[in-house]
Amino acid sequence: MTERTVEELTEGLRVWKASVSWGSAQSVLEGVVSRAAGKGVDVLVMDANLVFGTDHVRAALYRARRSMREGRNVSDSLTMETLLYASAERQLSSAIKKMAVGGDTEELVIAQLTPGGFDPEDAWSELPARATDVAPEQLARFGLTKQEILTVRPGLATELVLEKVAAVDIFKK
Repeated sequence: MTERTVEELTEGLRVWKASVSWGSAQSVLEGVVSRAAGKGVDVLVMDANLVFGTDHVRAALYRARRSMREGRNVSDSLTMETLLYASAERQLSSAIKKMAVGGDTEELVIAQLTPGGFDPEDAWSELPARATDVAPEQLARFGLTKQEILTVRPGLATELVLEKVAAVDIFKK
């Protein structure tokens, strides 16, 4: 696909990170989703521990929209299809279990998936393009093997994550 197609399929994407107090993540998620729905905007809220930068979310959104365009989607929801790709899992139940906000979540990633007038809260910060200083344990929790982790030079861990996101298309066939 051309670079222009990537831009078209990720139009409207904006990604932020937000800290929340312990135990309040679910209520924050519900408030964000409700506010976005009121503006006609699709948002995806995930536990930030397994999101490796805006490029990770962009790759997931691109592949989700492309799969929907081509009729290969497993969900009728852009949000859920994006979550599937972001998780690098084959099944939505596994994707939800892996990436969902839980009771112990203290950092959220909020991704605006569609264009619209959804504004971030003051305490939110833009998520950088790529994660830096990624611990091997974090990559292992994402599902990368020790051998895979050892193949990448320091500072390039997001590349492995992006490869796993791309591999979802192979798993879905």
